[in-house]
Amino acid sequence: MLIAVVLLGTLALITAGDRTVSWVESAAGSVVQPVQTFASKASYEIRSFFQRIFKTTDADKEVERLLQEHAQYESIKAEIEQLRKDNERYRELLNFTSNFSNNTYVTASVIGGSQGMWFDVFTISAGRNNGIMKGMAVVSSKGLVGKITDVGATWSKVTAIIDPSMSVYAMVDRTRDAGMVKGTLSADSQNMLELYFLPMGSDLVPGDLVMTNSTAGFEDIFPKGILIGTVVEVSRRGDDGKSRNAIIIPAADFNHLEEVIVITGIKEQGE
Repeated sequence: MLIAVVLLGTLALITAGDRTVSWVESAAGSVVQPVQTFASKASYEIRSFFQRIFKTTDADKEVERLLQEHAQYESIKAEIEQLRKDNERYRELLNFTSNFSNNTYVTASVIGGSQGMWFDVFTISAGRNNGIMKGMAVVSSKGLVGKITDVGATWSKVTAIIDPSMSVYAMVDRTRDAGMVKGTLSADSQNMLELYFLPMGSDLVPGDLVMTNSTAGFEDIFPKGILIGTVVEVSRRGDDGKSRNAIIIPAADFNHLEEVIVITGIKEQGE
């Protein structure tokens, strides 16, 4: 740029007055011409840039408005879809609770999962302030989930039936045979349950439904008739020598729990 200024100054002095262009002036013009061309193009690009920013046309403004409206529409569409899914889940819960008209219950959202591979221990958004106590049964719209094992003022922890520490009195819906369901959570068995202690002559087949069973003479927190799961494999004795009647896949989806129901008690007569 410094060289260009010097050459332009020299050219201005030489061309002062009306006279014929000398060979010196011609040479100076040849040197300056490329610089002038570059400067002109750069000036045009800079001017065009600022024109695009500050002098947009009506068409440009309309396109921008339409893009903003489209983004808002997509956001609203996503919210509506989420509300639809929530409504479906709440409707399923409402239909499920109609099967337990003699029980009182509290609905709660799942707000935290376990640190392990599977959803065997999780936290819900209801606690002592909602009348929840340790040992209460927890269900979902699909079936039995587990029981309350720890309680805070506004939260509770639930241990799922797939946990090895859990066991439930059970009954095969078709044959009415009683047994015991136990959690078998491990890396190889995943979210499976095992059904034990069925009668020797029990006619158990894959596809049989297994329900909770409050056995007389035994204290059980789970109301009778809640779906536990479905038989997927029948075996009279395991490879380790311990009796094992069947493997059950649980009805509740322990990988996608969002809302649950805590059964808090039995309604008073006339309530």
